[in-house]
Formats: sequence, structure tokens, C-alpha cells
Amino acid sequence: MEEIRTTFGKVTGSGFIFNTRISSLNEATFKSFYYFVCFNQALLKMKTNKSLTSLFVLFIICIVHSFAQVNFSDEVPLDPRVRRGVLSNGLTYYIQQNPKPENKVELRLAVNAGSVLESKKQLGLAHFTEHMAFNGTRNFEKNELVSYLQSIGVSFGADLNAYTSFDETVYILPIPSDDEEKLRSGFLVLSDWAGGILMRGEDIDAERGIIVEEWRTGQGYSQRLRDQYLPIMLHNSQYADRLPIGKMEVIKNFEYETIRQFYRDWYRPNNMAVIAVGDEDPDKLLALIEEYFGSWENPRNAPKRKFFEVPEHKETFVSILTDPEAPGIQIQLFYKHKALPLSTKEDYRNFLLRTLYGGMLTQRLDEIRQKPDAPFIFAGTGYGNFVRDLDYFSASGVVAPGKVEAGIQALIAENERVASFGFTQGELDRVKRSVLNSAERAFKEMDKTESSALVGRYVNHYLNGRFAEGEAWKYEFYREILPKITLEELNALAKTLVREDNRVIIVTAPDSEKENLPTEKQVLALFDAVGKMDLQPYEEKLLAENLLENLPAPGRIETMEHISPIDVYEIILSNGVKVFVKPTDFKNDEIVFSVRGEGGVSLFGDEDHYSASYAGVLVNVMGVGEFNPTDLRKILAGKSVSVTPNLGTYSQTISGSASPKDLEMAMQLIYLYFTAPREDRQLFDVFINNQKTQLASAQSNPDYQFSKELNRILVNGNLRATSIYAPEELAKIDMPRALEIYAESFSNAANFEFFFTGNIDLETFKPLLEQYVASLPSNPDQLDKFRDLGIRTPRGKSETIKVGTDEKSQVILFFSDEVEYDRKKATDIYYLGEILTIKLIETLREEIGGVYGVGASGSLGIQPVGNFSFSIGFPCSPDMVDSLIEAAWAEIRKIQENGPLEDDLNKVKEKRRLALEENLKRNNYWNAQLSAIRLYGLPFDAILEAKDYIEAVSVERIQKVAQEFLVKENLLEIKKYPLGRE
Repeated sequence: MEEIRTTFGKVTGSGFIFNTRISSLNEATFKSFYYFVCFNQALLKMKTNKSLTSLFVLFIICIVHSFAQVNFSDEVPLDPRVRRGVLSNGLTYYIQQNPKPENKVELRLAVNAGSVLESKKQLGLAHFTEHMAFNGTRNFEKNELVSYLQSIGVSFGADLNAYTSFDETVYILPIPSDDEEKLRSGFLVLSDWAGGILMRGEDIDAERGIIVEEWRTGQGYSQRLRDQYLPIMLHNSQYADRLPIGKMEVIKNFEYETIRQFYRDWYRPNNMAVIAVGDEDPDKLLALIEEYFGSWENPRNAPKRKFFEVPEHKETFVSILTDPEAPGIQIQLFYKHKALPLSTKEDYRNFLLRTLYGGMLTQRLDEIRQKPDAPFIFAGTGYGNFVRDLDYFSASGVVAPGKVEAGIQALIAENERVASFGFTQGELDRVKRSVLNSAERAFKEMDKTESSALVGRYVNHYLNGRFAEGEAWKYEFYREILPKITLEELNALAKTLVREDNRVIIVTAPDSEKENLPTEKQVLALFDAVGKMDLQPYEEKLLAENLLENLPAPGRIETMEHISPIDVYEIILSNGVKVFVKPTDFKNDEIVFSVRGEGGVSLFGDEDHYSASYAGVLVNVMGVGEFNPTDLRKILAGKSVSVTPNLGTYSQTISGSASPKDLEMAMQLIYLYFTAPREDRQLFDVFINNQKTQLASAQSNPDYQFSKELNRILVNGNLRATSIYAPEELAKIDMPRALEIYAESFSNAANFEFFFTGNIDLETFKPLLEQYVASLPSNPDQLDKFRDLGIRTPRGKSETIKVGTDEKSQVILFFSDEVEYDRKKATDIYYLGEILTIKLIETLREEIGGVYGVGASGSLGIQPVGNFSFSIGFPCSPDMVDSLIEAAWAEIRKIQENGPLEDDLNKVKEKRRLALEENLKRNNYWNAQLSAIRLYGLPFDAILEAKDYIEAVSVERIQKVAQEFLVKENLLEIKKYPLGRE
């Protein structure tokens, strides 16, 4: 067998000694590279002998690049960190030790069975089986499972969950690993799901109503349209009549044995995999899998797991559909393909080519949409997978009335333009830089990636055969093959992806447009028409190489104080700006930042309300400096930079993130967003016209109607909290005035505070602060304060909203009032929301079966004055509105009269403890906490007191806050009904 043998000599204080003999390339090459890199990362962390480390990196690069010939017939290797195997009974397992977050393991049970395997008597029972996994198992009685997991900090829905699709069912369970009993309980739960679901008749009957409510929640125009075009997409296949939600007549009436048979047939060891990724010894995890799953046996005479094809068709299917509640006109072109093989390096390369192609074509379409009289409002392309047997290349868009044919023709024409003239080298270079940058960032973060981001790759590898390569292999493979990918082979894909057979075109529109839509014959004629068009090559616009041609005169750092308890630096610049910096090692390639100044829209009069409210939006639409959004996208290709300005009601902000290597570019963008918002009448007009079209189309949509009316009710009709809901109101936006307002809002840098967290080297960062932040214009003597606009939610009343025709309602119980901000009460009302959510799920969902989902949440704020808000919300049947409201009030009264159960409080405490431990090692959390501390005027060590605040919450405190806040005089009750219902 061909081999590569690398022998390490010894590591001494003076250097490394290697003896390396290379025969030829095989998988060991990539594994060796992976281990070399990991070893080098360890050396970098030691921070010793930096010149030696650099030589080591150079040595490795030389070795890797000497392996120039890639054998594309080789299979793509699994990430070498994962241990994959099969037990004697056929159960597959994947195990990976991963240190982030600490003391946590992500468990998955992947069942290779979904709705496509159902008989006609079982339509919907794959999904129903998933529900039954939470309704009584061999070791956990009904409701006991969820309650136990909540007690160890695993919340139902947010953490503990499951999903069912056409081909699979997956159970999701993150479990603490710092305690042997908790970890073992996680595997016990998975084992019960795999073969110990009780399926008792009374539990099945109780769950029928919950499934019906889930179905009811999904009803609407999108469901009605989907039910019409899905059989066309999945032409003559088993999938066409196997939507996972099933048929409600089956759900309501199936016999118990029917679902039990589905469970016996498909939940068996040789049709399942257990995936465990997290902070635990792999040997221990394997031992637990063997203990809890090794004794399971496959049933005799079990049915064979069939795989279903989607037949191809020569003709082009055209589906033109309308619905009275559709919010706009959408066009979708699908070019269907048999699923690509996903095994070898050649397969990997082929998939990458399609990704590059779709990315470049989407960027072209994005440029077109920004032109006057563009044929579509939005458009994009991509290559994807619909079901196991079916891949597709799609081109889709949203169009204005009267532009359906123009939109479809434009989508066809752009692909034909590529077929005739090809992409440009600049387009290819940009998309290559982008995908390589993404791979490089993943490689740099491979030792800091959280387990939840890794576990899915092994689920997909087992169920769908998708690649589960490691970050090191992927990055090196990209470095090797991307330079060799040519324009010619990408351009040739135009004829491969866009085929003349196996083609589906779907147009969906509101009923009001029915008479204006083209016929099937007219749509089909567009393909011939494009062939007769005089297409011209795409022209590449030349761009400046730098965001700033002339750098601003730098300021200086006046003072820098180290706040040692939380390792934060407070820096005051010469222009009066305060900067708070927390260097961290949570991520290797991440810096997040936020900039906040007081004032916002509140500082401008009623006459400027709409111009001010849209000022931040318009700057994002028109660009900054000399660059429009398309230019910025091209300049930033291959860089990890995101910067977004916004003008809110009481503040103006800039937020974003960057890689350490791209931090200077992010700082330049911050400088430009402060000093050089761009005016572009053409882009403004395109934006306004598109908004008019979308608003006009949305008027018939009940969800939009509900949102519009709900907003009006919640703000009591106050103009200053009102957005634009009607096309004619867009005329109230004055572009020059909006830019004046934006410029004024960002004119005084001293009015802002800057927060940076992440992998920041202070000695590198300080000159950037002086260059791009200390240079901003400012006046420390004229700081802004927001103005109270009088926006208040009405209290002590009930409102009814009637929209739509579907038999579904919505309930919102909204409590609010002005109160003095109190940090303890802020904690208590948050806990009250978490506890009440637990009780409402138990009662409204599990006992009554009247809802699919329900939640409660509460908070205290200080703007514009001290205030609290608390809401309870759920969708339901119109017939159940009043009884469910009363049931919710019954749970509130129990807490008010007796306090919450100690067990429920402890569940929330444990959830918060685990969340805090994880959050304290996340950059976004620290950035948000630093900003909040400054906003609320709290001491910096408040962050360190968070654990004590968790422990201090008591039953009595929760009871008291429920008594104080959840009273009728603070309530705004909102009920949504369909039209014609009381």
C-alpha cells in the first residue's frame, strides 16, 4: 500500500529534528497535515520560540504543497477527530470530543425513517411518533421526561427538541456532562426514544389535539399554494403525498396499533445512529453507547428500508397559482437533477463548482435589481437538494405586477449570458476569495467551535451521505483546488445546470393579479425568445482599491484604565470618545463591536418622523463614501467584515464584527459611516418603488394586516412609534432630509461609546483607535439626550382584530406600566416569564391539548422612563380562545396566591446557571453586557454578580412580582379571529 511515513525525532529547547520519507500521496497526507497544524496551534499557545514556530509553519506548508497531485477518485475522509463505528446489532455511532462549551455533550438520535415510509393508513404518523417520544417511555412517565430534563437545565423547545422530515426523524438532546448521573440519564433518554416509547392509548388520544393545533398553526396562503405545486415538483413520486404533518382525518381517527406498527418497523438499531459530540472522554461515551444500545435487537422480518425516486420528465411543467391572501408575486424556476454523488474528492469538487456558479450568478442578479425599471425586486440562484433523490438548480425572484414575463425572461437570460460570454475573472476571483476565507476562518476556529455547530455534520453524514470532512482537510483542499478551477469549466456549467427537460416553473400571485398573469404557453415561449435576444457581455466596473484614499489626521489616546476584575480597558480618546475593550481568547478569529449614542429619532420633530425613521435604512441602501452596496460587497469579498449603522427611536448605533486581520477595514467603515453617508437618487428611487410594490401586495395578507393593527394598538396610535404600512405613505420620506438627519445624528463622536470584544492585540489596536476613532469630529460639551416621545401601551382594555379566513386565532396578554427600574425586579420578572412558560406548556398544551406552542416573557427597561412589560402569547382554535385565556389566568393566580413551585424555580435557576457559564465565554455576550452596564448606569462588576443574582431569586420574590405586575389594570388583552367569527 502506498504510504507516507513521518517520523518525529525529538523536541528539544533548541529545535525540532525530523526524518521524513514521502512515497506518494494518500489520506495519511491530509491526516498528517491536520496533526501538524494542531501541534503547531499548541505551540502558538505556548508563546515560546516564535521564530522557531514560524519556521515550523513554513516547513509544514512546504511539505503540503509538495503533494501537488490530488487523486480525485479517493473518498473524502471523515474528520479525523470523530470516531465512527457500528455495533454488532447494526447501530451506527459517531463520537467526537470537543471542549466547547465545557461540561456539555450534544446528543442526537438519528432515525433513518420519515413520512415517505408511511402507508396510506399512517399519513402523519412518523411525525406523531416523534411527539409520542415525549409522552411516556419505559423509564419516564408522561411529562416526567420533560420535567426531569428541565431540572438539570435542559429546556423544552429551546434545547430539548426533535424534527421529522420526508426521510428522517432526529431527536436533539444537549446534556450536562459534569455529573455522571446527568450524563447517563441523557443516554437513557436516547435509548428510551430508540426502543422504549410506550405508545399508550390514552397518551395517543391526548396528543391528537396538539398535532391538530400544530397543523392549524401552519395553515395559510403558503400552505395552500404549496399543496398545489409540491405534487408537481415531486412528480409521480411517493414524496408527493407524504407531507410530514400528514392528513388530519388520519391523525384524528387512526387506531393505536397503526402507529405502534410504524414504531416497531422503523425504530430499530440497524436503522439508527447515535451521535455524541462534546466535552467528555470518547472511550467513556462509547462505553455508554454500548451499555444503553448494545443489547437492542432488530425485529424479525422487519421491512426493508426502501429508497424512493422522483421520476424525471421531458416536458416543462408550468404551475401558475393564485390565492386571495398571497402577499406578492413570486417566480421560481427549478432545473431538477438526480442527486449528485457525495463520496469522492471529485464529487466534493463538483459540488463546490455549483456553489461558485450560483454565488456569481446571484451577485449579477443583485446588481440588476438595483437598476431603474429592474425586471425583479429580488432574485437569486443556487444549487440544493430537495429530497434524497432530487437535487435542483433554481433561479427565483419577487416581481412587481405586470413583470412576471420580464422577470422569468431575465432569469433565463442571465444564465444564457453566462453560456454565451462567461463570467469575468474578477467575478471568479471574488467568489474564490469568499469561499476560501470561510474555510480559513473555520480552520482557525476549529479548537473553539461549539459542539452544537459540529454535531449536525455527522447527522447528515449518516442520513444523507453528506460530507463530514474536518476543517483542516477542507481548508487545505480549497487551497489546493481553487487556483486550478477555471472560468471555462464554470462557464460550461450553464449548459449542464440549465437543462431543457426536467424543468418546473412556478408562479404564485394574489387573486387580484389573476387576469394579468401569463398563460403556460406564454411562459414556455420565453425560453425561445431568450435565444433570439441580442445579449451583450457583462461589464465589470473598475473600483478603487482602498476604502479611504486619504487617511484622516489621527488623534491620540488620553488615558487608559484597566478594570481588572473583568479585564476590560476603558480608553478615553482626545476627542472625548470613550472606548471599552475586552481582549478574549474565546474565539481565534472574531472581534465583535457595537457603538451607541443617545438621541435617535426622538430628537427630531413630528414633521421629520418618517425621514428620520428611515435614515439608517437609506444609508444601508445607498452605501458610504464612494461605494454603493454592490461596490462594498466586491471590495469586502474574501474579508470577514460586517458593519451596519442604524437610527432607532432613542439611540443611534453601529454594530458589526471582523476578523483580527480585517479589523482595520472595519474601522475604516466605522469612520466612513460616521463621516460620509452616500447620496444616490437612483438607488433611493429603486428602493422606494420596490417598497411601494411590496406594501401594495401585502395589503391582502392577513399576517400583515394583523401586524399593522397590532402595532397601532400597542403604541396607542402614537405617530412617533408608527412605521409605514401603506404605499402612499412612502412619499413622506424625504431623501435629502433623511441624510441630513443621519449626518446630524452621527456628527458628534463624543456622544457615543464604543465597545470591542474578541481576539484583540492592544498594541495593534491602539493605533487603529487613534487613526479612525480619535479622528472623528466631536464636541464633548454638547452631548445629546433622548426626548420622551410619549409612546405608551394602553392598559386595562381589550381589543379584537379580525383578519383572514383560516380557522385560527391568536391571543396576546400584554401587561405594562411605568415603574422605577430595579435590578432585582428585572431578574424576578424574567424568571416569572420562564416559570409561567413551563406551567402554560403543562396546562394549555399537555393537559388541555389546546395549543401547539405557548410562551411568556417579561422585562424591565429605563427608556423613555422606567417601565415593565410582560406578555403571554399563543395561537389556537377560535373556539378555544376564551377557555384558554381563563386557563392562563388560573396559572397566574396560582403563582400569585401560593408562589411558584420550588421545583419550577430550581429548573429555571439551573437553566440560567448553565447559560451563564457558556455565555461568559462568548464575545457577543460580553459586548452586550458592557453596553447594557453603561446604559443602565451599573457598576462593571455587575457582570460578576450574575451568579449571585441567580442564587438569590426566591419563591417569595417571584410571587411578589406576579402580584404587583400581573393585574387586570395593567393588561391589554388582544384576540385575533378570522373574519366572520366572534
